[in-house]
Amino acid sequence: MAETLRALGHNVELYDADRPPDLDVSRFEAAIVGSPIHAPRGFARSIVRFVREHRDWLDRIPSAFFSVGLAVLSKTSDGRAQTLAIVDDLMKETGWRPHRVELIAGALPYSKYNFLVRFVLRRISAAEGGDTDTSRDYEYTDWAAVDRFAAEMAGAGKVGEAGAETRAGGQAREASIWRPGAGPIPG
Repeated sequence: MAETLRALGHNVELYDADRPPDLDVSRFEAAIVGSPIHAPRGFARSIVRFVREHRDWLDRIPSAFFSVGLAVLSKTSDGRAQTLAIVDDLMKETGWRPHRVELIAGALPYSKYNFLVRFVLRRISAAEGGDTDTSRDYEYTDWAAVDRFAAEMAGAGKVGEAGAETRAGGQAREASIWRPGAGPIPG
């Protein structure tokens, strides 16, 4: 996302919410906040904290949230609906209403996990009709869609001189959803 926004001529700064700097958010004209889903509790606590602390600012500017989780790929259940329910919980908990929400599939890097985590993830993946060969990694990222999302945020949100992307985990994308009743992102 950051590369796409930079290619479109925008200044972008990336921040890890797990190690937040002393950040003057007022100098940013737009924000993209993202987090992986951490079962069973939802999103990274650092992201929840960031959104709570900066909710008024996020509500005043064009803002988006992206969620990274494999549930959106489920072949046995409605993973999109399950993911949206978790996103809704975040919005209720923080009071933030981003202009756009992206549901991102992410990756399944079995090789990066220890035996126990691989075992658990393989069982979950099997139950959901997913890939189970733990000798290899799986990338489900639709990078062209990630680029489109960033370009749409830049165009619709008029990111202008500076944009901020805060993340806690990897990036990938599966589908986009505009907040009901929000209409296009205000310019």
